[in-house]
Amino acid sequence: MANWDEIPRDLWRLILEKSITVITDHIPFSGVCKLWRSIGLEYRKKLNIPLHVPGLMFPGTTTTTTTTDTITTNGDSLTRRFVAFPVGKKIIANPLEPDFPLLSVPHQSLCRGSHKGWLIMVNKNLSMYLQNPFTGRRIDLPPVTSLPSPGASWVRMSNWYVEKAIMSVTPSSSSSSSSSSSSSVSDCFVMIFFGPGDRVAFCKVGDKKWRLLKNSETSAGDYIDGIYYKEQFYIVDEFGKIYVCDQLTSPQPQLKEFYPQNPHSDINYVEKWYLVECGGELYEILRKTMATFGFTSLSDHGEEDISDGEEGVHINNGSDDETEERKSEPGESDDFDYDINFVDRTRHLIKRTIQFLIFKLETSESKWIRAKDFDGGAVFVGYNQSFAVSKSDLSRGYEGDRIYYTDDDCQSQQLGVRSGHDMGIFSLHDSKFEPLCSTDSESTKPPAVWITPSDGTYQH
Repeated sequence: MANWDEIPRDLWRLILEKSITVITDHIPFSGVCKLWRSIGLEYRKKLNIPLHVPGLMFPGTTTTTTTTDTITTNGDSLTRRFVAFPVGKKIIANPLEPDFPLLSVPHQSLCRGSHKGWLIMVNKNLSMYLQNPFTGRRIDLPPVTSLPSPGASWVRMSNWYVEKAIMSVTPSSSSSSSSSSSSSVSDCFVMIFFGPGDRVAFCKVGDKKWRLLKNSETSAGDYIDGIYYKEQFYIVDEFGKIYVCDQLTSPQPQLKEFYPQNPHSDINYVEKWYLVECGGELYEILRKTMATFGFTSLSDHGEEDISDGEEGVHINNGSDDETEERKSEPGESDDFDYDINFVDRTRHLIKRTIQFLIFKLETSESKWIRAKDFDGGAVFVGYNQSFAVSKSDLSRGYEGDRIYYTDDDCQSQQLGVRSGHDMGIFSLHDSKFEPLCSTDSESTKPPAVWITPSDGTYQH
């Protein structure tokens, strides 16, 4: 047998590029010997995965063929693509595009949160876990089945039961890296909004069950976003009302109304609120969206011809009788629809972001004020835990005083509405929208998620 050291370096590099397509598989390859380690390091640099710079996690392949190249099993892609510096890029359907390395994140597992390189995932079997797709570390969380039963007859316990999740800090290096163990001593707390969004639960990494977090006040809306700010969880509901959580280590932690409240919530649009820390200050962001039921042409990617139409989601993929039956029995689905071959003309719900407003908490005056910008920084919102990047830390393609947003309309996606199109960039200086990136798919499922590559070390 020939000595492996005699095999040309370029040949080893070619083997790595052709046979090892998932990022985390490079780790065992690099551990074989010094030569392979150096080749692995060179290749990872070529993949253009800068640490601590936000990128987008996009769907992998849409094919249902079971092959090792596309890494699918029974039609469920086991990978998604990572797109660094996505601004202005064309995201094609080819899952093996060399500029977009693969992450070992299955399509059918719903991503309900992203924070500094870590994802909060919900499986179809209702298990939950934290995952760092760049290092391969995975930490089990309590399952969905440990949550209280649905409070409404029309809600069922499925992998859609959890709508969003946030973290206090990233898991420390002492946390378990095995998916079969949860014996973590990390100070990482995870908080989730569930059933559908009107209840809150939390756990400390390593717990076996979720603990329900009661609200000492009366909340009229669903909880939709939160942040860990100055050692406390802050949560905002759909009406912009903010709550703060006292010590989670206490016997009976509760949500309490935060003062002062932002008075600017009398908006006549469908609205969504986010909380974000920027430059050490707390901001509340209002995302105004407008929903239209109309006649939509999907023949031109990204261009939509909307005219008046009757209410109801009407997808004419079959006979009129079949369509009427679909209209009369709306419901959720556990699975994403990977079919991107939509008919040319179909009635669809179109939901678009039409404006952002930002408010800053003036602690000295104990009030919220309307803010014009983020002092040169940029903010990223969506299914991720909202975060800001300061002006000095902005990297290639990202510009200051802008909001980079993705489609995070969970309820519409749950009902099978075409998703992923409400992504873009909003400039605070002139209130103009710009496209974030383009794709040849007419529906991005699973939706794109902001994720910031990290090496797995502890971060606030």
